Amino acid sequence: MLIHAVDRGILVVTIRVDIDITARAVTAENIARLVRCHLPLPVVIVLAAPVVGAATLSAVLRVHRACSGLRVPLAVATPSAAARRMLRASADPSRFPLGVFAAADSAIAAAAAATAHDASA
Repeated sequence: MLIHAVDRGILVVTIRVDIDITARAVTAENIARLVRCHLPLPVVIVLAAPVVGAATLSAVLRVHRACSGLRVPLAVATPSAAARRMLRASADPSRFPLGVFAAADSAIAAAAAATAHDASA
């Protein structure tokens, strides 16, 4: 269900299938564990399923809260326009901004650029 890699100094976690409500908490906790193991790397979550349901989006938002608490930037990539709209509308604006992208390459490039900018500041 989950695969992860480090690309250009970014932890990239791919959720390969749309998860159901019974897997939501476990998925969010598994991703949060990966985030803690790879601190302080920024994170990109790639939602690879063509259709993304409410449980998957809820898991991503849980991870966003966890990353914000750790002060770790998070971006999400999904081909689903509906999922991107829902994530933008549901992300807590008082936390670290949630980057939302249509393609994984764009999300990774943006996270890498932001990391490079922060390192030079």
